[in-house]
Amino acid sequence: MTRWKKVFLSIEIVVLLLAATQITLAAGEDQGFSAKDGEVVFLLDTSGSMNTYDKNRLAIDAIRQATYSLPSNYKAGLVSYNTGIQTIVPVGIGREQMDVQFSSITYNGYTNAGEGLDQAVGLFSDRENVDRTIVMVTDGEIDMPDQQAKESSRILYSDAMKRAKDAGIKIYIVAVGSELNDPRMHIFDGAEMTDGAIYWQGQSGTLVQIMNRILYDRMNIPKKSVGVTDGKGGNLHVELPSSGVEHVRITLTASQGIQNITADYTAEEGHITSGQNFAVVEINRPVIDAVDVRFQTPELAGVEAYMTVEYMAEPVADISYQRESSETGEESNGRTKVPLAGKHYADLKIWLKDIKGKNGNLWNTPYYEGQEVTFRVNGATETGTISNGFISYALSIDGIDKLSIEIDPSSFTEHYEITQPAFIKLATPQEPIPEPDYRPLWLILGVLAAALILILALWMKKKNATVVYVSQPPASREPAKKIETKACTYSGKFNIYVVRTADGRDVPPQTYQLFARNSGRMTLDQILTACKIKLGKIGEEDIIIYPGPDHSVIIMDQSERCTVLRGMEILKKGMGYPVFYNEKITITFEDESTEMEIHYKNLKPSERKA
Repeated sequence: MTRWKKVFLSIEIVVLLLAATQITLAAGEDQGFSAKDGEVVFLLDTSGSMNTYDKNRLAIDAIRQATYSLPSNYKAGLVSYNTGIQTIVPVGIGREQMDVQFSSITYNGYTNAGEGLDQAVGLFSDRENVDRTIVMVTDGEIDMPDQQAKESSRILYSDAMKRAKDAGIKIYIVAVGSELNDPRMHIFDGAEMTDGAIYWQGQSGTLVQIMNRILYDRMNIPKKSVGVTDGKGGNLHVELPSSGVEHVRITLTASQGIQNITADYTAEEGHITSGQNFAVVEINRPVIDAVDVRFQTPELAGVEAYMTVEYMAEPVADISYQRESSETGEESNGRTKVPLAGKHYADLKIWLKDIKGKNGNLWNTPYYEGQEVTFRVNGATETGTISNGFISYALSIDGIDKLSIEIDPSSFTEHYEITQPAFIKLATPQEPIPEPDYRPLWLILGVLAAALILILALWMKKKNATVVYVSQPPASREPAKKIETKACTYSGKFNIYVVRTADGRDVPPQTYQLFARNSGRMTLDQILTACKIKLGKIGEEDIIIYPGPDHSVIIMDQSERCTVLRGMEILKKGMGYPVFYNEKITITFEDESTEMEIHYKNLKPSERKA
């Protein structure tokens, strides 16, 4: 009997161990909230027939558009095929290196889609928690020099479809030209089997519109539509959601072409990438909350503009504690009543902190007011609403010494890279003590509140001032200093001399009086327009002028190819330089022909009265 007891005891131990293992595995399956990374392989048909249906290489332009529109947590690769494989670009190699491969692609040969899809499926990594997508652009069914090669390609295509399905890869097919009107074609099976989709150029829109639908509607890449206005071609004024932005990407697509793209912004780094039908403005760590983009296009109605914003953040919780008393009990004398022990609660104010900037609250802006957010506290999933920059949440903390907090990044149209969970140690619950009489402190608090309001008012005034970093003289070793231009006013005048123009015409000298004008930013284009000097758009709108201290003006060159000299010193791009009375500014404009001198002069008393 003892022997059977040992057997049953061993079985019970095994069952308990298996149950514990299942619990551990179940806990391991819950990865928490995290923004999924993505991998995209673009599969391009480069057979000879593409010379007919894509003679302007718009398919390559559309793939470049999609590549540069992907957020930072997505990696892209490329496979181009004809009779064999023409080009392979591994996933994550970089967009600039991919551009080099695009330039070498030629359209010739047959259509070996089987080999192409097989190579595309093989490019993906084996990382977990990754969305995988193939975007196939083709103008025809599988076509090879002989029937045996054609059948081999079909078999390879079918095998690659099954591998894609097993790996969770979705295939989106973009049909170019008129050869793919039959929806029963063999290559379309790839989209159907993998829960992808098929798009026909023309019927489903232009190539740029199709790529936008794949990226934003199918792949659910976070974005915000941005309005476009008419004005000398096209204007785009983009307000950023809040400070603390890590990366901003503004994508413009135009069905009829886009060119002459410029952007006004202040940031640590930024650049513009453009193609025939798209432009992408990328900005890292902007220091102002707006971006202005200008462009030209034959048809403004065909322009779409999207903004994607990326943050680096971590959850934060401000905690206050409270105690809920239960009944009241009596002491032994039967007269004095005291509260019995009750439950202890923590009131949380949950928010997201910018971990790459000034550790500010990313939600403390009207943009996020009222936004619903999914979050977890100690594994319990909840939904809250942002109010005044945070989410309020209360929970009982009896028997709990630590909290874990997670935020669901899919709650937002912006891309959040969140370091989580955040672990917060709770304070030991304290029994209540008699509440002190705070009435004597009301007067002190009133004084402090008044002082705080005054400080905030001064801070807001300073915040709204325009700050310009002004270069020091070359001999000085001091760094550039900050000038708040709102505290400065204009004085003096500009004597303007157009030394040379591109067409050789003579422009009479002009005088522009600065004295008594409103303080603030002006452009040279505004001044020349007031003086009725028309030079054409050759960079004058990017020469910026601010009022400076000690009757100076601050000159800043934000143009692409203008050359601006203060005396004999060339002004660095984006840096302010003070100009004082009797100093001269020489400007050579972007056409490299037009040249201008601006002499900064004081005003006589009679001129001031006038």
